[in-house]
Amino acid sequence: MEILSNGIRSNTSSFRFVDLFAGIGGFHAGMAENGGKCVFACEIDDDLREIYKNNFGLLPEGDIKQVDEKSIPSHDILCAGFPCQPFSLAGKKKGQTCPESGQLINEVVRIAAHHKPRYIVLENVPNIITIDQGSFWRYINFEFSSIGYSLHHRVLSPVDIGVPQNRHRVFIIACRDESDTYKLSWPEQSSECVSLENILDHDGTFRALEPSKVNLLAHWQRLLQKLNIIDLHAISITAPEFGANYPKDFSRIILKELRKYKGAYGQSLEDCRTWKEALSKLPSYVRKNRQVPDWISSSVDFSRNLYAKNSIVADEWVIDLPRHNNSWQILEWRGDKKNLTINDHLVQFRASGIRIFRKDVAPSLISMTPTQVPVIPWLGRYISVREAAKLQNLHHLSCLPGNNSAAFKAFGNAVNAKIVSMVVSKLIKH
Repeated sequence: MEILSNGIRSNTSSFRFVDLFAGIGGFHAGMAENGGKCVFACEIDDDLREIYKNNFGLLPEGDIKQVDEKSIPSHDILCAGFPCQPFSLAGKKKGQTCPESGQLINEVVRIAAHHKPRYIVLENVPNIITIDQGSFWRYINFEFSSIGYSLHHRVLSPVDIGVPQNRHRVFIIACRDESDTYKLSWPEQSSECVSLENILDHDGTFRALEPSKVNLLAHWQRLLQKLNIIDLHAISITAPEFGANYPKDFSRIILKELRKYKGAYGQSLEDCRTWKEALSKLPSYVRKNRQVPDWISSSVDFSRNLYAKNSIVADEWVIDLPRHNNSWQILEWRGDKKNLTINDHLVQFRASGIRIFRKDVAPSLISMTPTQVPVIPWLGRYISVREAAKLQNLHHLSCLPGNNSAAFKAFGNAVNAKIVSMVVSKLIKH
């Protein structure tokens, strides 16, 4: 076992690979661990290009659309974690119609068609399989098939291999030779996973949770202690439904009919003279389509029933609930259904609400918004950059982005290096 200058452990076997959409270097780290030599990399972000150079000694090219495929050295494996935002839930699943990055898979096909590497390894969010009724997935299969490759895929998460992050991604292996197809194998699921608590750092500089959020979590905890809840499981408490009885679908009724009901927090709609006025007194999630969205429908029913049984407690509690942030008014419970103590869980402030997770496994790191960095409430702080690096198995890198926002964006976009290492180790044995 050889230890490279960047701290990555490598075996002695050698193969050549290229790293497209390289980011902070998740593919590079996993490949190098198996003895791979990177002969070309490409990354459009200037800051990440410099960081990549500092970590791996290779300066990536810039815009892949400007790269002449003939200038790329020959290679055995082509890696591409092509941009996932067009296909992610956070990116509203724009898919291949997104002009900026949804069609960048075509650049991968262009380069692969010229060089014919033995394997192509791709990574993206699982939605690329199902978006637009599977049309994009069929498109990818057709394009790679037309240049002589067969595609095979598996959805994997770091938690499957013992890393405490719940981050499902689809890994795609394109094989040039039919004989390789029969030799494919995927990492086996680990029976044990390291607890998140075991990777937390206790020394260093940490970003403290803002006092307003500390107080908010304490306020929600007081409600949980007073309510008659036997258990919570994959449901949200939507505070705006306390006292509300408006129809869940009011898209076909006239304003006069809606005035008979109560809106958010039991506000009377009786005196509303315009739709604008009425909608302002209804929860934010019903205003666009004038109906409760499917994603929160069961939680609306749950919250209304909860209020009916606990109206006195709920009415007193909502007085001090901050109303300036819509997402702070919803508690999304994804934690231990029997233990309703928030401080015994992880927390993530999401656009949809305050999400509560079990404390042993971190939620997926998200690139599009730095506000969703996981919170460790029992320590009163956010997960640190170094801890996030551990969740992506990139903590050995000596150079990281200089500020928290850029670092979490980079790790949110990165492929998990340990999964890459395990996937590639199966390939190079053949």
